[in-house]
Amino acid sequence: MNEHDALVFLLSIAVLLGVARLLGELARALGLPLVVGEILAGVLLGATGLGRIAPAAHAFLLPGGVPASMLSGYTTIAVVLLLVVAGLEVDLHIVKRRGRSALTVALLGMVMPMLGGFVVGYLVPDSVLAHPEQRGLFAFFIGVALSISALPVIAKTLLDLGLFKTDIGLIVMSAAMINDLVGWVAFSILLGPMRGGGIDFAHLAMTVGFAVLFAAGALLLGRRLVDRVLARIEQQPDLAPGRILSLLIVVAILGASATQAIGIHAVLGGFIVGVMVGDSPRLRERTRQTIQQFVTNVFAPVFFASVALRVDFLANFDVVLCLVVFVIASVAKVVGCSVGARISGMPWRESLAVGFGLNARGAMEIILALLARDAGLVDDRVFVALVTMAIGTSLLAGPMMKYLLYGPTSRSPASGPSGALDDAATLVRTGAFVPKLVAATSARAIEELGHSLRSAIGDLVEPALIAVLEREMVAPTGLGDDVAIPHASVEGLTRPVVALGLSQEGIDFDAPDGRAARIVFLLLLPPKAYEREVRVLAGLARSVFDAKARTALLQTTSVDEAVKCLDEHSRRIAAAAQGSGPRMASLADM
Repeated sequence: MNEHDALVFLLSIAVLLGVARLLGELARALGLPLVVGEILAGVLLGATGLGRIAPAAHAFLLPGGVPASMLSGYTTIAVVLLLVVAGLEVDLHIVKRRGRSALTVALLGMVMPMLGGFVVGYLVPDSVLAHPEQRGLFAFFIGVALSISALPVIAKTLLDLGLFKTDIGLIVMSAAMINDLVGWVAFSILLGPMRGGGIDFAHLAMTVGFAVLFAAGALLLGRRLVDRVLARIEQQPDLAPGRILSLLIVVAILGASATQAIGIHAVLGGFIVGVMVGDSPRLRERTRQTIQQFVTNVFAPVFFASVALRVDFLANFDVVLCLVVFVIASVAKVVGCSVGARISGMPWRESLAVGFGLNARGAMEIILALLARDAGLVDDRVFVALVTMAIGTSLLAGPMMKYLLYGPTSRSPASGPSGALDDAATLVRTGAFVPKLVAATSARAIEELGHSLRSAIGDLVEPALIAVLEREMVAPTGLGDDVAIPHASVEGLTRPVVALGLSQEGIDFDAPDGRAARIVFLLLLPPKAYEREVRVLAGLARSVFDAKARTALLQTTSVDEAVKCLDEHSRRIAAAAQGSGPRMASLADM
């Protein structure tokens, strides 16, 4: 490598990162996923844009040879770290807790798209295939590609809609975790035959065996070791996030190296390491957010921009192929997941919301498509169709879930058949108010608030406390901005019940911003009241949306003062948001 190669590489990284971040933020401002802007940056700077308009500038900024190899190395690290972030979203405790319902949704959500993928794979003409003699392998790949979901996109969609820790949100996340675990293992195993042009079953069996041993060792032994190391790191809280980030990157690269040596793509090693570290109860939500922000703001933009550099999107955009892939992928996924949710006991409207939520393919689909293209299994037209489908399904997920759960845009999230009875002020008036919590921990605060509801729910206090504490262990309910809403469904309860507690010192509910909760709503709900849960949580979050509302509430000392404060601020926020539809504020990012 000479000085010119180093200069070109540095300039290309700076330009790709700068333009991708700029267009990503523009996409965010327009309500679109960041990945849309990042891919658009690659389209503009790559063969589609700059390569046509100013070929000399394109050749200087993005030449072949050593600079291209260096950029490829950067993007290899980026894709491994992106899969680590996806793995961090996998919470095996949530999967275990949701058990049967998540497995039913995930199974049908994989089988239907898999069948749809086989149909596409066997019906497309030979001209679409990079290697017509590998049609069976191509069909299997398309089936896998259509069956996976995109955990990061799904998580962000649920956060934006205030659904992340609702029952619907937990089912969607659990099913997506199962989808991605199975899908990435299947795809990683497929990469060997893709590159070799055939299937050596003996070698394939050995590869799968080594992969299983690696995964078992990481999740059983590796997790215990990680817990011990994190316990040592936690002794200095101010330095913990940076140290954990360094540890995670080192372990992720070692894990990626291990699966690469086994004969499976490095991304699987990164994904398993992410699951291993993310499953540790010692990984704080604030640290998780720090890791995610680092990867998605430094590595992800360059990776997704580089994806679009390699392909001329205008020349390879086949309208018919894109429509076929998008329609079959969406219909198969939505139908499969919705039927699974309906079998699990959800009403049809909520079941369809689950289906559209899991239909988001996002970044994971793009990564998978790129790896298949690099392996020579798909040509540029199929690659463009898969990228288009990934973006389209991600854009569709949020609005459809919003419409199905919140109704038409003219309807407020807190409105509905019993919306007037489910607002924060009414629930606190008929529930309980504790102006000064004496508890110092989240568990004690939940117990204190639960016992304050004994006059309202009688003997249901004990089972309610068990349900809330179990759920809190699985998914902490700190929202950030001094607020927490621990909640659970309780058998025998016929209406929502709320206890509001205030703590001037603050109580740790593991919020994403690391701040202790000073305002705690304990929410108890009837079982399977999915739509009502969404509405009540939205109303509680809205009632303490801004700093003024929280400051005023913390100064109250009686239930009448608290109710008046909640009512005033709920009305003010609702009036300000009128006409903007059921948009959830950042405080509702649970």
